[in-house]
Amino acid sequence: MMTETEPHGRVLSHGKFFSRNGHKFFLKGMRLEGVGATLDFDQKLRLLHRFEKLNDSHTTTLILTEAQANPVLDLARQAGLESLIELEVSVDELCDPIWTREAASRIAHMANVLAGRHGLLGYLINCPVQQDQLRATGLDRARRTMRCLIQVIRNRDANALVALRHRPETRALALLDEDFIYGEVPAMAPVELRDLAVSFHNIAEARPLVLEFSEASPGQDEAVAVAFGAGAAGVVAPPVPAPVSKDWLGAKVLRASELMPFVTLNGTCPPALPRTPMVSVVICAYNAERTMRACLESLTKLEYPNFEVVIVDDGSRDSTADIAKEFPQFRLIRQPNKGLSVARNVGMQAAVGEIVAYTDSDCVVDPHWLTLMVRTMLEKGFDGCGGPNYAPHEEGRIEACCAASPGAPCHVLVADDVAEHLAGCNMVFTKAALLKIGGFDPQFTAAGDDVDACWRMLDSGLRLGFCPAAFVWHFRRNTIKAYYGQQRGYGRAEAMLYARYPERFNILGQIKWQGTIPGFARTVPGGSKRRVMWSSNKRGLATVMDPAMGLLRFLPQTLEWTVLWAIVALASVSFGVTIIPALAMLSLGPIWALHYAVNAPIEKCHRSLTSRILVAYLAYTGPMIRTITRYKILAKAERGAGTPAVLRQKPSVRWSERSVRLAYWNENWTPRDTLLEHLTKFFARTGHPSIVDPGWNDYDLEILPSPFTRIELKTADEEHEGGRLKNHVASRIRLTRLSKIGLAGGAIAALVSTALSMPVLAFGFSGLTLAFAACVIAAMIESGRLAYRAVEECASELNLIPLGKPVAPSRAAEKVAGLVVQPATVEASTVRTPPAP
Repeated sequence: MMTETEPHGRVLSHGKFFSRNGHKFFLKGMRLEGVGATLDFDQKLRLLHRFEKLNDSHTTTLILTEAQANPVLDLARQAGLESLIELEVSVDELCDPIWTREAASRIAHMANVLAGRHGLLGYLINCPVQQDQLRATGLDRARRTMRCLIQVIRNRDANALVALRHRPETRALALLDEDFIYGEVPAMAPVELRDLAVSFHNIAEARPLVLEFSEASPGQDEAVAVAFGAGAAGVVAPPVPAPVSKDWLGAKVLRASELMPFVTLNGTCPPALPRTPMVSVVICAYNAERTMRACLESLTKLEYPNFEVVIVDDGSRDSTADIAKEFPQFRLIRQPNKGLSVARNVGMQAAVGEIVAYTDSDCVVDPHWLTLMVRTMLEKGFDGCGGPNYAPHEEGRIEACCAASPGAPCHVLVADDVAEHLAGCNMVFTKAALLKIGGFDPQFTAAGDDVDACWRMLDSGLRLGFCPAAFVWHFRRNTIKAYYGQQRGYGRAEAMLYARYPERFNILGQIKWQGTIPGFARTVPGGSKRRVMWSSNKRGLATVMDPAMGLLRFLPQTLEWTVLWAIVALASVSFGVTIIPALAMLSLGPIWALHYAVNAPIEKCHRSLTSRILVAYLAYTGPMIRTITRYKILAKAERGAGTPAVLRQKPSVRWSERSVRLAYWNENWTPRDTLLEHLTKFFARTGHPSIVDPGWNDYDLEILPSPFTRIELKTADEEHEGGRLKNHVASRIRLTRLSKIGLAGGAIAALVSTALSMPVLAFGFSGLTLAFAACVIAAMIESGRLAYRAVEECASELNLIPLGKPVAPSRAAEKVAGLVVQPATVEASTVRTPPAP
């Protein structure tokens, strides 16, 4: 007599894995061969016994056809197995609208019949379309059809999971509407399998990945282990073919793995590591009582055998330290508030492991976080590795909208598993790599420390990797005030980074990433269409990439764009010109924000028009606050650079060359390299980034004092007898590309308007161009003054004697001291010297 087992909870998609009844659920599936649409009583008994054996051998899921679904679903549930129903869609049903409607009707009927059945994990839509057929049909059309079929299922069975069955050559069909990504993979070497799994992971983003081996192979046991080791949430495998062997009596010897492909795992997912180096998990906390307990509780559930936890309380004024004391197995270090970077360094110095893992006090880690991360580092030989961070469920609407707004920590990838930047809330480094770069820079007290550390590691020749399955849940800011505070912190960090790495920023002072931020492109109009490279060096594999994100794609969201067109609008009103073009350009910013809100990952329970409007408001105002803060910090750095040195000589200004020239004499052999080193430090201290020329240009140092101008600083030495030098310094003021484009564009617009007999418009463009030219000229004068002051101050620090005409204050001071320098007394050298710049 068959008896029903206790009811199971539904399988849910939870980050990169599945969950059931609050516990992680690994999908270990098999297809059911040799079972038809009707079963008699004896067949049901035998099938139930077979299912129980599968369950005992760690199989958890069956892949059923439409015909098998109704008679087998309840039997599988009684044996403790979940069922995934595969719905077939032919190529004709994909391409022809009439056939598509028939397929939708058939799928709707199936969903109505099975809706609410216990043991139903979800539906898998299988369309065996080939790459050439997909290209002929049109990728966008095929995606619309699949999206329609998914919606048909959701309308009938809202709780079931839905996915498409993807093949390597047709991965471009992947949709955001899918609850998980299901990929079919052929037999391949373990290294290739891991790379393909990582590629599928990046397409899946914050969803589970299930891999199916399309054919059995002798090395399938290893392939299953590699798939789970790469972070797959599920594997579907055929029975393992075993070579025919007989015992001494001639009887065939059967192994359990011949029929049950998951026996060798022995229920361990992901598989154990061959080596488990000691890992020190460092938590830096400051006033983190809201999330501290959840963070530490998640660390107690880590399924990694060799780790410690070091908590650094950075002068918290709430109960953060008291909560940490409730976990005596963890080490607690308390210190006065010194900032995030100092706290990270304290944790690194206290760490005893060869690997140091950083996560934040507002994060909850996945139980297999360290296992997956360490496996990636060991297999790939990375010096550092990171993973994604996702926003957890929020009860309130404001919290959910803040979590869905732009500005959350993110990683930047230059390849599927190679990173340019790792998010500070989920990054792991070898301790040797951290010591090599000198740890984190203490000047970054709240943000920017992770960016600086990653860039210094890359500049040192170290390698940064990425493990897409090693994720953490990261609580976002829970109020609008806190969200704006976070954006201000990012603006301060960007200003500090800009002074140190100007070559890594664009013309507007925003970070110019070499890689891509996964998923960022679709938040910008026109960026949702991924780039697909159909032909690949690997046969049958299509490469899917996010489109490149240049400055023009998100320019309407910038403060500079808004200010520019606001000025144009005011000028249009002043000159009596139509204001419509200016308002149209000005409206692009809110349109970009609305587009982001429409595509924002708001939780289903909070999706509403009000939530979308709030996210659009934050998406519009957040970048503005960030940019304003960046400009404030840069201006403050310039004003607070220190007491200016006494200007001791008048510069030689050559207006035709737009250059400022100075000359110095020194008795102690102070070469130009020393002067350039001091100048580089001066400009870094004053917030003006400088770039040392590698030798291809005729200047030594390039400084970017404003968006309108740049300074080319050139030096030369004259060698004299007795180890004495004469130093020449020329500072040439040049226009940036923005100035050239602005002036040329304004002039062309004014000329075109004049040629078209539009005097009002021509007058308006001429006025704007003249105003812009005045701003550029003012910036050039200020840049010249900056270069003059910088050279004079650095020369004074090096005790270089000025050779130009003394300024009045300096002449008076020198007369009082009796130390007036006579340029004519400089002893000439018999050595041939290079010409002055």
